[in-house]
Amino acid sequence: MRVKPEEFLNNIGELSYNKILITGNEASLMAHVRDYVINNFKKKNYFIDITGRYNAGLAGDLFSDKKILFVLKDYSPKKDEREIVDVVDQVVLMVSPNNKKVNAFKSLLSKSKDGLVIDCYSLDRKSKETTLRYFVEKNNLQLSKDVFWYIVENFERNYVLFIKQLQTLNLFNKRIESISVVENIIFVENKFELNKIFFNILKKNAFLINTYNKSIYSQSDFYIFLNSIKLYLGIISGSKNKKDAGTKLPGYLFAEKEAFLKIYDQLDKNKLLKIYNNLFRIESLVRENSSLYLVLGLRFLLNTKRVVIS
Repeated sequence: MRVKPEEFLNNIGELSYNKILITGNEASLMAHVRDYVINNFKKKNYFIDITGRYNAGLAGDLFSDKKILFVLKDYSPKKDEREIVDVVDQVVLMVSPNNKKVNAFKSLLSKSKDGLVIDCYSLDRKSKETTLRYFVEKNNLQLSKDVFWYIVENFERNYVLFIKQLQTLNLFNKRIESISVVENIIFVENKFELNKIFFNILKKNAFLINTYNKSIYSQSDFYIFLNSIKLYLGIISGSKNKKDAGTKLPGYLFAEKEAFLKIYDQLDKNKLLKIYNNLFRIESLVRENSSLYLVLGLRFLLNTKRVVIS
């Protein structure tokens, strides 16, 4: 069987599959579904084997009634496929990004009665609508028609972030009829996200200027922008190597990881020191001349690019 993750997560029921493959390109969603599956089997008193290998001879422990969920780190057709296809008494969970090596097995598994494939990608419009309807029903949330479709059109396409936005709405009020109320509760914007401007530092100046001007509308925006840069500089300066820096980058920024690591490659201690000095100077200038935050912030952004590529 093959199913979309939002449908799988929205339909709580008995997980009766022996072979489960979580794949796709939405890393945060894949991790979310993985945790959901593991917790489901924990509740059913399964022993969770996280060694990353399938061992047909393993018999669980004293508290698991000899039921085991094997969590594989990745899918390897040479060593895994024959054994996994024959699994009957235990359960195997595989998590693997979508790629050529997994496609054939995915097709085989989706046709199996005891096999389940969960494809994790960004939400499209229909998927967001389905997820929202389920959330509204489950939480007795009342939304006007305009608010409902505004959420579908404007909220995050990333499932995990989309649910977090809905949870924030739900905490505020059970009945929401005005779009303006939603905008006040959730920082929904069509402009570039403030905390992601840094990842575009290697792009052309015209793009950076346009992005900055569309994103910074208040002194509060300016400080969100500066603090995000402090966060990323802190990760870079505090990392032993490139791999360590990539690991420390927050999971919700997985889509920006490649750009972040390219910036990491361009920086050294001297460049970092220059950027930090510029950062402290800009903060001081804004404290003295708060009305100039917009101009000073743009100057800092372009100076930062100049240092990075120098």
